[in-house]
Amino acid sequence: MQQNSTFNTPMADDWIRYGAWSGLIFSVVFMSVALLPLPDRLATVLALIMPLFLLVGHVGLYHFLSRHRQAFTTQLAAILGICAPVLVSAMITVQMSLVSYMERYYHPLDEAMKASQINIWRAVDSVQLGLDVAWDMFILPTIILFSWSLMKNPAFGRVFGGIGLFLGIGGLALNIWTFPTPPINVGLPDVGPFAVTWYGILFILMIRAQRKMLVPVAA
Repeated sequence: MQQNSTFNTPMADDWIRYGAWSGLIFSVVFMSVALLPLPDRLATVLALIMPLFLLVGHVGLYHFLSRHRQAFTTQLAAILGICAPVLVSAMITVQMSLVSYMERYYHPLDEAMKASQINIWRAVDSVQLGLDVAWDMFILPTIILFSWSLMKNPAFGRVFGGIGLFLGIGGLALNIWTFPTPPINVGLPDVGPFAVTWYGILFILMIRAQRKMLVPVAA
């Protein structure tokens, strides 16, 4: 298949190379923040920079897939994949700001005051819960659209792409069904950890494949 020269340039090579590693870093950082007992300041810094790695990873994946086969779905996935990290960055920032503020000023003096502050917390907490749903409404279609292209790429295949489709469609259906509350808050499964694990495997496969397709970097 003849490829567009736009996707066979040193710049495109850089996007693929750095995108693959950035995506893997995102997956590792996400799991580390979620599972490891990290110092508060380190966890905060990692959470704030984590979306940047996902953004670069999405653009790199777009260039990688477009080199094999250009498609409208891949381009749309890249656009949504740029918007999604922006939303999750806003969600994380708002979430941490709310927690910090409430911890600083939450001093219940009596039962009436305690009940009032709990109601205030629930009201403001709905802001970050709404941003959480907004992030899901962008990242899950990104997974769906990229997975469609992954199924047609020999570096990934139908099985791996099909798993991504299942996660994306299932997660999207759950979020629409439970809106405005995230599924996990009503006792339904959270596809997040599975999706991040899937992302980690995706970028590992991409790192392996890109070593065979990229031209050497000039000194």
